[in-house]
Amino acid sequence: MKPLLLAALLTLTATVPLGAEFQAGVAHTDITPLPGEMMTAMGGKDVAVEKIHDPLAANIIVFQNGSDQLAIVSLDQIGAENMDDIRAGVRERTGIANVICVVTHTHGSGRSSEAHAQRTLPLILDAAVQAQANLAPARIGFGSGEQHLGYNRRIVQEDGSVEMMWNNRDRIPSGPTDPEVGVLVVQHAETHDVIATLVNYAVHPVISMNFSELIISADYPGVMAREIEEAVGGRCIFFMGAAGDINPFDADMFRYATPDEVFAQVKITGHLLANEVIETIEDINDFDADPTVRYGQSFLPMADRAAGPEGAKDRQIEVNTILLGDDFAMATFPGELFVQLGLDLKSQSPTAATWVLGVTNELNWYIPTLKATTEGGYGAAWGTDLEVGAGERMVLEALVSIHHQLGLVQPLQSLLDQLLD
Repeated sequence: MKPLLLAALLTLTATVPLGAEFQAGVAHTDITPLPGEMMTAMGGKDVAVEKIHDPLAANIIVFQNGSDQLAIVSLDQIGAENMDDIRAGVRERTGIANVICVVTHTHGSGRSSEAHAQRTLPLILDAAVQAQANLAPARIGFGSGEQHLGYNRRIVQEDGSVEMMWNNRDRIPSGPTDPEVGVLVVQHAETHDVIATLVNYAVHPVISMNFSELIISADYPGVMAREIEEAVGGRCIFFMGAAGDINPFDADMFRYATPDEVFAQVKITGHLLANEVIETIEDINDFDADPTVRYGQSFLPMADRAAGPEGAKDRQIEVNTILLGDDFAMATFPGELFVQLGLDLKSQSPTAATWVLGVTNELNWYIPTLKATTEGGYGAAWGTDLEVGAGERMVLEALVSIHHQLGLVQPLQSLLDQLLD
């Protein structure tokens, strides 16, 4: 064997655990609307893009361990208009069977027009191919911080009814909320350079929401991502958690503030979250260089809310569970999950860290708790279209899937065998 090759192999085995096959690769592309491109603004009006405050991105990360592969596509956009085409295209172009597509849900993006979706689709698919080509030996570490940047906008009155509090400039306490800042760091196994930082946080990106005109912005997740990338390197990918009823304190600022004031607050919020992420990264000391990559997919038959309790369950609602190793899990939901459902999932999950990914693979509007449907209000009595109890069913499905994936469910034994034992 040539000396240089032998040295390279010795170096590899000295830095990567024997038999380690875990790899990760990331890539991104710009999906910012072009000036003059048609998009749908808040309120449903189709407009030509004239003002762009900051760019929108599509981020793709691929995880692989042996033959097990997973691709996650994250889009800086509000809705799920082109998710089916993206998932199908990534599967076709990369051969990766397990593909999920999630949005940051920024309300400053506008909804994709057909022209925008068609123009950006090949860019996103090319980026997915590049992410797969960028696969390299990797290791992961995770941790969590805490940041109180939001409030529960559903204020339950003494009589049990709900009053919506759309903005909370006075920082009036309201709950429940989920202040946890989930952080997953993906590093090169050999150099420990950061490949990607994944962040999970349950606050709606609606500071830059504007019903008067469309000003393109990734909202606070965009600010956070740029600051983290500058500080630690790699790409930063934001996943909105169970934020269905959680607003940032300065939500919908355009109703009372100037653009400069709005985007100053967007920057402050993103900066505070970025600082918490960076501090959390500094505290992560345990890394796994060979986590398994496990993926679960379920389809739950459900009825339309409007059809009532006897309605035909002719809708197939997808729930995914992803495990990286035995201690880190993600559960995806195709809508805007109320925060209590996310808290319930986290508290009952057997993994050390469990993330909720909202608005994944499709958008079935708001997914309230059963209790919230008895109280009313936005997201519970309007703005929601799945059967009552849909959220609890999805959370249970995710929990069952995680338990099975971890091998925690005991095999079924016959009563006769037990009696004879």
